[in-house]
Amino acid sequence: MGGGPAGLYFAILMKQADPSHEIIVVERNGADDTFGFGVVFSDATLDNFRAADRETHTAITQAFAHWDDIDTHYGGQILRSTGHGFAGMSRQALLTILQRRCAALGVTLRFSTEVDDLARYADADLVLAADGANSWVRATHADRFGPQIDWRPNRFVWLGTTFPFPAFTFIFKEDAHGLWRVHAYRYNREHSTFILETTEATWRRAGLDRADEAATAAFAERLFASELAGHRILTNRSVWRQFPTVRNARWHDRRVVLVGDAAHTAHFSIGSGTKLAMEDAIALAHHVCVRRDVATALAAYEAERRPLVEGLQRAAQTSLEWFEETERYHGRLEPLQFAYSLLTRSLRVSHENLRTRDPKLVAAVEDWFAARAAAQSGRAVVTAPPMSMPFRLREVVLDNRLVAEGPAAPGSVGLVVLTAVDQPRRHGARLGLRLAGDFATGARAAAQSGIDVLELDVADDPRATLRAFDAARGVWPMARPIAVRLAADEDVDALVELARVLAARGCDLLSLAAGRDAAADLAAIALSERIRHEAGIPTLVGAGVDARPDADSVLAAGRADLCLIRSSRVPSLASAMQRPLWA
Repeated sequence: MGGGPAGLYFAILMKQADPSHEIIVVERNGADDTFGFGVVFSDATLDNFRAADRETHTAITQAFAHWDDIDTHYGGQILRSTGHGFAGMSRQALLTILQRRCAALGVTLRFSTEVDDLARYADADLVLAADGANSWVRATHADRFGPQIDWRPNRFVWLGTTFPFPAFTFIFKEDAHGLWRVHAYRYNREHSTFILETTEATWRRAGLDRADEAATAAFAERLFASELAGHRILTNRSVWRQFPTVRNARWHDRRVVLVGDAAHTAHFSIGSGTKLAMEDAIALAHHVCVRRDVATALAAYEAERRPLVEGLQRAAQTSLEWFEETERYHGRLEPLQFAYSLLTRSLRVSHENLRTRDPKLVAAVEDWFAARAAAQSGRAVVTAPPMSMPFRLREVVLDNRLVAEGPAAPGSVGLVVLTAVDQPRRHGARLGLRLAGDFATGARAAAQSGIDVLELDVADDPRATLRAFDAARGVWPMARPIAVRLAADEDVDALVELARVLAARGCDLLSLAAGRDAAADLAAIALSERIRHEAGIPTLVGAGVDARPDADSVLAAGRADLCLIRSSRVPSLASAMQRPLWA
């Protein structure tokens, strides 16, 4: 069910594997009907297509436009990053290629055909629900699949333009109504996809909640006249929408299986919707061909694909939240840091991964970060990865941005946090002490023991937190900093307000190192970024050296000021701290 990329590609792969398979593709729209403009693939995705069906891969590569660069329009500048490797092509061209390949292999294609009852396909061995994000199959059998749909708040519209953008292009532009985001990429020699996104408040202030396609196109042409260089905006059923993040508790039930957007969606900002759909088809076709029965094949398909898809959905969630909250960064981050934050927004692209792609950009970011670290710490520094830069808290200067816990912490970190003053000290790092009660007495003892940084671990009650801070600050030396530990899984708005109050009272650092797992680290990093921008107080989060999220990208993007490195992530700490500058 569904003649989009997932359904057509699955049909191709199954018919290619065994010409005796009888495969029928049923599509409600006509063969030449399509929505949107272009689709985008990474070089790695194209390699997967080559391995699955070389003939389809050849046809796709002959039709696409390839680029390596990403341009960011921000603050009157265009910042270019290279080495990314993407290809764009017309969605209609892709569908035509897949339809022709199906026809050549003997697949039956039925267009302009509605499906309103699966019973008519009772004799089929397998029913593939590839009917998109608004899947009729999924909705009709919701009790079987357990769908969850998260409608995101931003508004967006899928447009096209006759301007051939030379790179994958992000534009951030402000007018009297608010801030607008553009995601644009070329899909052939003469045309580009042009996705316009903004908050609902800005959309309504601009009157676009009452606009038809023509009015929307005219608005975009006026606002982006300079970027479009006189070229036109194109429409194709271009209605303003909200993005639905689709998840399902189960992807298959008996002989019915969900693939592509029917099973899962990933925000367009990471450009992976068609990729996921076609890679679902590859995996499903493989398991159906090699397994003895359909039930076993469908279970194996879901077992293989679900972890990969959910990982990409987590990255997409982080990415879409960045675009939902761009107002937080716009005007606060300098152009270079803004572009770096954009490129690493999903937390899947690490600092070293970006260095491999674009060493000049990373060198510029490290120079920029080092200059600010020198000014903030009062120390002369040599350009190096961000985690090796010093950081000042009152009169205490940490040698680097890494923090570890316990007496067994590696000596190359800048701060070691202990839980008792009598724990052994086998390193030259600055020492912190975590207090969980009797704060005034503990602070006095810590001061006498030569502790450099005090961290207060208080109950969840904000009032108790403030009382504990006031008690400790009253006896703790003014030249030494106090940090407060907060639980990142509490009410976010309340924590941001508490951060503001603590900052006003003289708190020097908020510790948001959740410590449970990677998902908790991601939540803590998101909260940290918001607190830094809205409360203006330094933060500590959990991050890795050679893991994701990695400390260097968290620091360079302004998501935190210090990173807690857990013992499981420190085997290569010494070499990471000594990593040479590549450019």
